[in-house]
Amino acid sequence: MNSLYSKTGFKVLSSFFIIVLLSLGVVACSGTTSEEEAVDDFSTDATFFTGQSGDEEYTGEAKPVVAGETRGFETASVMRNKRGSHGAVLLQDGRVFVVGGQGSGSQRGIIYTSAEVFDPVTGVWEMAGDMKEHRHDLCVALLPDGRVLVTGGRGNLNMAIPTSEIYDADAETWESTGELVTERDYMPCTSLNDGRVLITGGEGRDYQDLSSAEVYDPEKGEWEAVPDMSVTRARHTATLLDDGRVLITGGGKLDPPYEKSAEIFDPNTNTWTVVAEMSTGRADHQAVLLDDGRVLAVGGRGKKLTSEIYDPETNIWEKTGNTIQPHAEGAIIRLSTGKILLTGGIGYGLRAAALYDTSTGVWEELEEMNNDRYRHEMIRLESDLILIIGGQGREGVTAQVESFTP
Repeated sequence: MNSLYSKTGFKVLSSFFIIVLLSLGVVACSGTTSEEEAVDDFSTDATFFTGQSGDEEYTGEAKPVVAGETRGFETASVMRNKRGSHGAVLLQDGRVFVVGGQGSGSQRGIIYTSAEVFDPVTGVWEMAGDMKEHRHDLCVALLPDGRVLVTGGRGNLNMAIPTSEIYDADAETWESTGELVTERDYMPCTSLNDGRVLITGGEGRDYQDLSSAEVYDPEKGEWEAVPDMSVTRARHTATLLDDGRVLITGGGKLDPPYEKSAEIFDPNTNTWTVVAEMSTGRADHQAVLLDDGRVLAVGGRGKKLTSEIYDPETNIWEKTGNTIQPHAEGAIIRLSTGKILLTGGIGYGLRAAALYDTSTGVWEELEEMNNDRYRHEMIRLESDLILIIGGQGREGVTAQVESFTP
């Protein structure tokens, strides 16, 4: 009986296993077909990455920066950190380097040590290590050898700091370099034609406006004081002229009065020359070099709409068209067409954008950007498209990025 049970049981079990195997084969075949169909239906070239600001995490999609069919703004890949009052430069390989700034988080907000690099071809942001210091409203300048100098700014103690660091994009490393003679923040810095970097004015450690200036020599790795400007300045502009000199305009505190004066630094002699003053005082305004070598200054605190042009050949300021919206703490850049793009800023329209035509002297109001922005950055890419990066808005600091097709 046990023998009969075993034989019969074996036959039953064998049949059972054959059926199961056949069933599995059908399921496996069906599964393969479904996978192929799923790939066909849902395939995508998109790359996703995670970003973080404080305790908040978010997901970003990599979007290569390409020209739009018409003039205007297109959304681009979000940064990995939300940033405002940060710095940005175009690297020699065409990527964009962004560093420091403030994010959302605590009462005063996070102050970053982090940096990231954006590849406009792939649309991917990659982290680029950390500075030793937290800093916002800092100086960022590209050196002749392709490295990036980062210096000064306001640190975690809410005071100006003197330290400097250098980022090597090829080695993906950070190293310390010479400290500023005077700690400072809220100041512009300028890459000179001789390879040095000029930094002027700003607020000092005790929040006082500074008249001092200094230059960084990358060969020595040191900052050296140069003669003071004629007046104290913070929130002013510095524009490299075609002849290698630097025009400084305006400046002031958050409240008036604001500086009308202007002066020029000559790096060949390390001397200052006071030049004609602007028609009105300006701080947190914008200035940009025009194709013909003149300089356009526009806006400023107090919801200023006026703009004017300085001619270094004649030492004369000439009034030009008004903007429709105020743009203090906005960003300005010269397009490949020679026109001037002005975006964001505090005032009535944080998404406002305008285009200045040098041939007519008229500002044209553009369709709004996709996001509120002030204290943001703009970079002209090798493709001549413009990348508009981060900033602050009504809902706080943003990681949003967009491009502009001229």
